[in-house]
Amino acid sequence: MARTGKVSTERLTMELSGKVAVVTGSSSGIGLELCILLCSKGAKVYGLSRRESSIGHAGFLWLKTDVTQPLDIDRSFDTIFSRHEHVDLLVNNAGFGVFGDVESIHPETRQRLIATNLTAPFLCTRKVVPGMKRQQSGTIVNISSIAGKRGFKGGSAYCASKFGVNGFSEALMEDLREFGIRVCSVNPGSTDTEFFDLAGIEPKKLMKTEELARFVLSLIELPDTMLPDQIQVRPL
Repeated sequence: MARTGKVSTERLTMELSGKVAVVTGSSSGIGLELCILLCSKGAKVYGLSRRESSIGHAGFLWLKTDVTQPLDIDRSFDTIFSRHEHVDLLVNNAGFGVFGDVESIHPETRQRLIATNLTAPFLCTRKVVPGMKRQQSGTIVNISSIAGKRGFKGGSAYCASKFGVNGFSEALMEDLREFGIRVCSVNPGSTDTEFFDLAGIEPKKLMKTEELARFVLSLIELPDTMLPDQIQVRPL
């Protein structure tokens, strides 16, 4: 039965105008599209990537960052915190895939994959959490993969990294929810990015990057009383 009487004044969406957002892997794909959307919402957006992010918006600043290098991450966040007391939104999006039989994947390549897909989210997250705790609010989104939910042929390295991201996200959610901080792991299926060019895989169906970025934005904009957790989305 519907309640009647008082009209709710609770915000239907999270207000992004004036918020400070950091997006890794901002030069292409989901990261680039999400930066554009966040800027359109009035957020102050910092894009971290090795290649320059071409976004002609006054609210955007690209910081050249190789997320496999801890010192690069330190320098980028030093720049951000020289301008702002805290970060409101972190999207750990940077990632790449390597596929093949376990004996064919070079250990150095696997190490770089783990550094990008799993270690970088940890390093970036530990930079923003103290400020989020102080303000008792914040949102962290980790872009994982369906490959973080189930293993598949040739995915021993990639699946390991994405299973790790989901485990990290679940534990982090439990650590931080008491501080009013939301942690969400998004597990997309096949998406039309540069990822598959590098991975050497040709999926049958692909989601568009701009549509997936809008989906991620819709999760970010949920009221701050709602906590999206492990979200899966696939091409129809």
